[in-house]
Amino acid sequence: MANCYDDVVNENLDACINSEIQAGVSEVGVYYGVHSQITTFPMPLSPGDVGYTFETAVTVTEDIVFAAGKGFGKITVQSDMGEVKVSAPGNKGNKKSKSSFDFYIPGNSKKLLGFIRTFKNVPMVYCVTERDGQKRLIGDKFNPAYMSEVEGTTGKGGEDDKGIQFTIEAYSLPIVYEGVIQEPVVVP
Repeated sequence: MANCYDDVVNENLDACINSEIQAGVSEVGVYYGVHSQITTFPMPLSPGDVGYTFETAVTVTEDIVFAAGKGFGKITVQSDMGEVKVSAPGNKGNKKSKSSFDFYIPGNSKKLLGFIRTFKNVPMVYCVTERDGQKRLIGDKFNPAYMSEVEGTTGKGGEDDKGIQFTIEAYSLPIVYEGVIQEPVVVP
């Protein structure tokens, strides 16, 4: 019986310890999209595909395309309060990929509360720009992202944060997205 990984080439996982590795997400590069509004959702290569490498296994270079007039909405998150995580839950020999995005939005405006009411159970995709400029997708073509935790506070005192903490989760790797961010057509 052939192993589906017989033709995969082993690659070195080098790291330069003197590189400046920026941690965190950009507070101005976070986007969300409604999964059902996407008409073209490219996926990374799989083992056995021509050109498969460790990098092409998690990279999408083609654009995500939305239906006419639709696109990614922008979210401004509080600085130093966002993080993308990847984990491999499940039992030995049956691991899965899971990604999550934790972020904080200051305030509790009507628009922000309406966003929660509107999308709390809706399949979504989030595009998160890291501080080094690399974009990550939370959710993919077959595994959309969902709000798993949402908790807001008015704060107790003058120096407290007032806002809403979000955790978004998807059972997929956080894909590196090199395509264009399609924004919706805004009608005045």
